[in-house]
Amino acid sequence: MITHSTLLPLEYGTFKISYHKLASDSCLSIVYGDITKGQPIVRIHSSCLFGEALHGLDCDCRQQLDATMKLIRRHGNGVVIYQFAEGRGIGIEEKIRALEIQRTQKVDTVEAFKIMNLPADLRNYDAPIGALNDIALANTVIFVSQNPNKIKAIEDAGYIIDEIRPPTVDITAHNMPELIAKKNKLGYLIDNVALT
Repeated sequence: MITHSTLLPLEYGTFKISYHKLASDSCLSIVYGDITKGQPIVRIHSSCLFGEALHGLDCDCRQQLDATMKLIRRHGNGVVIYQFAEGRGIGIEEKIRALEIQRTQKVDTVEAFKIMNLPADLRNYDAPIGALNDIALANTVIFVSQNPNKIKAIEDAGYIIDEIRPPTVDITAHNMPELIAKKNKLGYLIDNVALT
């Protein structure tokens, strides 16, 4: 259920921002253009304070969000569902703990989660799917993601993915270990870099 909405001028254009409260979870929809028609761009994006606000170099989250917003503007319509799910759902406190394990024990994010006795990904997509239903999204979409779990969630909800577009990001020495772990251990659709 949408509780509040507003129009907000962003670097990418004026977007409609809505707060969705669903059961015990919540998320935002960030909408540009008429998403009830055509094949809108869609992304489910998980919050990343360090990457988005502090411009951390070890992840590509900010670049993924930025690339998607630009793509939506060029395409003419689309939505980002912004899910409050730091660290693949473990929360900011545990994310800091995981980052310290990665740093001190020289392991990747998946191994750090194992050391913490946590699953590699705690997210579920009930709230984002509920938000997409709230905004009357067109049935056929262009989905911007590399995450097979997000792709499955969209398809299981009855949406037809006409095309999957991985977000465009720069590969660096800082973010490559995370991308390697995502591809090799979590099955992400990452083909734009040779990962060994």
